[in-house]
Amino acid sequence: MNATSLPIPTIIKGKRPLRIGVHPANLHLVLASRWEGTFPNIAVEFIRYANGRDSAALLATGEIDICGTSSTVPIFAAANGQDVTFLAASAQRRRDGALVVSTDSDIMTVQDLAGKTIGLAEGSFQTYLLAKALEKEGLNLNDVITRDVLPAEGLAALQQAQLDALITFAPYQDYALTTGTMRLLQGSEALIPNRSVFWTTQAQTIGAYTIASFFDGLERLGRDIPHNIDQAAYILATDDTSPGLRRAWHKAIVARNWSIHHINTTILRELQDEADALFRHHVLKHQVNLLA
Repeated sequence: MNATSLPIPTIIKGKRPLRIGVHPANLHLVLASRWEGTFPNIAVEFIRYANGRDSAALLATGEIDICGTSSTVPIFAAANGQDVTFLAASAQRRRDGALVVSTDSDIMTVQDLAGKTIGLAEGSFQTYLLAKALEKEGLNLNDVITRDVLPAEGLAALQQAQLDALITFAPYQDYALTTGTMRLLQGSEALIPNRSVFWTTQAQTIGAYTIASFFDGLERLGRDIPHNIDQAAYILATDDTSPGLRRAWHKAIVARNWSIHHINTTILRELQDEADALFRHHVLKHQVNLLA
């Protein structure tokens, strides 16, 4: 787990900047780190790290102050005793997740996954998606074998028959389904809300003004992106050399609802439903009450 500082706009002299964690899976913050004037009213420093699942550890050591992740990551943090405060959430992205198999696979239904090896990002929303898909068919996570993989690595492993199935997300799912070598087994739209959440374990230290300014910046960015799709695609596709993946990024940006929302009762209930499901599947060792 390595965290590195990105080049940043001007920092206000004498004031410690808000350290915002940036990892590849949270597209809002990847874009914010390279989008001019996202947070004009506060001093910020963007800290890059490779995996969103490291966010809780980086918050605990003070290397970052705020992060954005899938909803699963702060639930794990809360279950481990961290004082999690939810600051904002993305819109629901019910179609931004899919369970895919090879075109020639004999797996035709989710029930056929029993005893099979499934690639996913363990401890992310993909764990929740898999749990809900299995639960709907009377199975649980103990009925399958899971393997922790990165998105591009998972696509390659499925194509090479090293996996029986893969959970993926945009833009990789769009790319996967256009290759002709993979097909959709189960989409996420009927199973999970699939929001990103922005959160901290240091709300009192950060302060209300900084938190409000962070929210305002994210909200403004969410309004800007649909009017600057080419710019967003250029930023997000920087590390993808495949022309197919570059096109998939553009499609994913157009399809996504980039709006940012205050935390409300509906969102907290969604998070509680997720925590309860993860506990039922023995992913969490302790029950978590997020509605208290």
